[in-house]
Amino acid sequence: MIKVAILEDEQLARDNLEQLIRKYSEFELVGSFSTGRELLRHLKDIDVVFLDVRLSGESGLDVSKKIKSTGIVFVTAYPEYAVEAFEVNAIDYLVKPVSEERFSECVEKISQICSRSLAKLPVKDFDGILLIDFKDILFIEAFGKKCMACTINGEYEVYHWNISHLERRLPREFVRVHKSYICNLEHVKKILCSPCFQIEMENSKLIPVSKKYQKFVKSVLLR
Repeated sequence: MIKVAILEDEQLARDNLEQLIRKYSEFELVGSFSTGRELLRHLKDIDVVFLDVRLSGESGLDVSKKIKSTGIVFVTAYPEYAVEAFEVNAIDYLVKPVSEERFSECVEKISQICSRSLAKLPVKDFDGILLIDFKDILFIEAFGKKCMACTINGEYEVYHWNISHLERRLPREFVRVHKSYICNLEHVKKILCSPCFQIEMENSKLIPVSKKYQKFVKSVLLR
C-alpha cells in the first residue's frame, strides 16, 4: 500500500483529488492538508504527496524543497512552473483540471517508483531519473538523509528515499547491517570476524556490521 497525502488549499480541488485517489486500491490516503506546516508534521507517514504550487500565503515549491524522502507530484493550474518543479525531482506534474486518463498515467509512474516488487531502483542522473536493476547494486550507503547506491557500474544518488524507506522496499536479498548500510547478500564475498565484525563486498569494500544486526546477518549469510 502506497501512503499518499494532499497539500491543496482549495476545497473543491482537494475533493476532486481525493475522489481520483480513492479509485486506486494501491493508495491509502493518510491526510489532506491546506498548509505546508500541517503536511511537514506528518511526512514520516507519507510516501507521496500531491502538492499544489500556489498556496494561500506560501509557495508549494518552497514547501517541496523541505521534503527530502517523500515523492512529490505537483498539481496546479499553472503549467509555467513545470521546469522549477522538475528541478526538485518531482515524480510528475499534473495540470488542473486533471483528467482520469492523465491521473492514471501518474499512478503508473508512482507505482513503478514505490512498488516493493519493482525490479529497478530509481536514482538521479544528470538529465533525469535512471532505473537500475537491483541485481547490479552491491550496497546502499546513507549520508544523513541522502543515500548512495554503489553498483557494479558506479555510484548514484538514490531518488527521494532515505535508508529507512529503502529498508522497507528493497527485495529480500538486501539486508540492513548498520545504521548507514544496506547490503545485497548476492554480492558478499567474505565475512570477517576479527578485529571487528565486517563483511567484504565483491568490490573489496569492507562494510561494518553493528552489534544490533550481527546475529541476524550471521543467520542469513551462514544458513
